[in-house]
Amino acid sequence: MNRFLALTVILSIVIMLAACVGGEGAIPLETPAPIAMAAGAQEQEAVVPTTRPGAFGQEHLIEDARQLAEIIETTHPDPYIRGGGRIAFHRRLQRLLEAIPPEGMTRDEFLRLLRPFVGAVGDSHTYIGTDYRLNDYSPGGVPLRFDIVEQSLYVAGVPQGVGQDLIGATLVSVEGVPLAELVQRQERLRAENEYHALWALANEALWYRPYMQDLLPEWQDTSQVTVDLQLPNGEIQTLSFDLPQSTAPLYTPETQVTLPSACGAGFLYDFYDTERRIAYLRVDRMTHYREQCELQCNRPESCATVLSATETFRDLVVDMEAAGSETLIVDLRYNEGGDSAMADILIYFLFGKDTLLSAQAASFAEGGSMVTRYSSLYLESSGNTLEQINQGRTVPMRVGDYDFFLDFTDDVEGFQALLPQAPALIEERAREMPTFYAEYEAGTYAGYYTPSKIVVLVTPMTFSAGFDMLRYLYVAGATLVGTPSGQAANCFGNGRLWLLNHTGIEGLVSTRYHVAFPNDPEMGRVLPMHYPLTYEQLASYGFDPNAEFLYALELLPQLGE
Repeated sequence: MNRFLALTVILSIVIMLAACVGGEGAIPLETPAPIAMAAGAQEQEAVVPTTRPGAFGQEHLIEDARQLAEIIETTHPDPYIRGGGRIAFHRRLQRLLEAIPPEGMTRDEFLRLLRPFVGAVGDSHTYIGTDYRLNDYSPGGVPLRFDIVEQSLYVAGVPQGVGQDLIGATLVSVEGVPLAELVQRQERLRAENEYHALWALANEALWYRPYMQDLLPEWQDTSQVTVDLQLPNGEIQTLSFDLPQSTAPLYTPETQVTLPSACGAGFLYDFYDTERRIAYLRVDRMTHYREQCELQCNRPESCATVLSATETFRDLVVDMEAAGSETLIVDLRYNEGGDSAMADILIYFLFGKDTLLSAQAASFAEGGSMVTRYSSLYLESSGNTLEQINQGRTVPMRVGDYDFFLDFTDDVEGFQALLPQAPALIEERAREMPTFYAEYEAGTYAGYYTPSKIVVLVTPMTFSAGFDMLRYLYVAGATLVGTPSGQAANCFGNGRLWLLNHTGIEGLVSTRYHVAFPNDPEMGRVLPMHYPLTYEQLASYGFDPNAEFLYALELLPQLGE
């Protein structure tokens, strides 16, 4: 480079720097790293340490990190929207790559590095599924079982040797870090909203040692842990626990009511009272039912022995009609999801086809969205092909395109024009479930019986497809009791499995964008309860594990038809 050209380049750089650092609103520049060696200095050969035993090599870890970033960017509908944008995404990726040491990392060390990177996407359906090596008999975290009330964690279970007077105490801090800060830290790791963050703290981050180490880097002496609790009488008590401790047995308060267990199929119904005035439907999960099997299996006949949601819900409405039941309590407190087709089936029997249509279309009528991205991963995992997707389309889809067929955020009138097609879409979905379709086509039990009071019990654990059932019932007019779901109504979903080539770490990435409440972002983040369970009410029931059910019974006389 001649001297004139060199001076020109230097002058250009000086002018650019002056423009960047001068003037209102200028972006401050970081001080550049010093130059490694002076011009003409002898270049020395870098010494790369040998990979530690049991660790993956730096090169393979870098390749896996880049593979994960590419999966997220090419599959997720919008991996930047909640994380500061595309540049922020790649800034985090670059820092992640630079943090991988030359001597490599173990799987758990690499997991610890990846978790905040994936968590910054801000989507609970995009996450790392491969877990730390956890010990359920000696989890190694705070040896207290927490549960959630309002926006607090309270002690719901204590180990032997710990005073039962701690039951009901609320968490103030762990290792000196206040609960509010713990919630914020958890939200950076993985959380859909603050209630999901509280759930993750109670069930993972404060219970298992590896998660707690992610949450509390200042927790250096892991042989003990210190917590501050506020007792029900208002007194603050500091406790230190030696670790690890065994989990069994834990003392929990006895319940005033005995509710049927849904273990096995995950859903059942019964009557609470001998007069059969109050029916109780419990849905703990929406997997392993016949119609879900039919949706996923090429041989529906192989699903014949699986418990049917169609038959169960048909029997429910027939029995309620025969008894003249006034109330149906739907217990979704432990429902973490599955396939939302079960929600369609329940709404059909309770309210009929028109309400099923309106429940599914309510958000779209207000400008809601359900946008799918047709990535390579989506096509490979869903079994769909572009040829199938493009049937009847004027402009064919390509890999990476977005399907805006159910996106009406800016075109409510467009949705109204398409609304007549909706029954055909619902029927097409029903047709994939022969057990349900036989009833749907006949319409014999559509809206067969609607009790005057439908109450839904909710906790932050009510999630994913469980939240879909909750939302459908809400739109249909049910009363919600408990603590808000950890699932946001405006969210990403339809997760697809990914697997990293070298470490074998796996997880899910969302392929679909849902907006249920386009005109109310706050409601899209947290679906509120009609009757939230307060700490005072919980305490009045003696911190009963079934406090939501007891509260619902107490509310029944004042609930209108």
